[in-house]
Amino acid sequence: MKTVNPYFLHVLLDPLTGLADDEDAVEKFATLNPDDQHEVRTVIREMLTPNFENLPSQTQKRCKQALAYYLSKPDANFGRVYEACLPPFDPPKDPRDFFVWIWSELFPGEIYEEHASELYCEVPDIEEPGRIALEALKRQG
Repeated sequence: MKTVNPYFLHVLLDPLTGLADDEDAVEKFATLNPDDQHEVRTVIREMLTPNFENLPSQTQKRCKQALAYYLSKPDANFGRVYEACLPPFDPPKDPRDFFVWIWSELFPGEIYEEHASELYCEVPDIEEPGRIALEALKRQG
């Protein structure tokens, strides 16, 4: 059985995390319409994509797996994930849209698979992303 870790959804938002407390960031995004797909995808492309591309390959794989899994779950609470990261702008009316747009930017042309819940076991391990990053640093030198 494969495992999926919801904390990898948070990793995708790392460049925006905590910026709700940064007055400059809040001002920068003050005019952003969170329901305008073009505007939000520009932010994703400029901030989230470069960060994702610099993550260790194992972290990228786990992020992609978590995103595909949770996007296929109709009851996934994307609003909670989004708000927990404290980004500098509000989510779209349907917070799931933000994560669909992340998928579209990070994996263009790919369709997230419908993941059957019986094939995956959810293992919410907040430490796993950090362990992978530390292991990657150790391998680098």
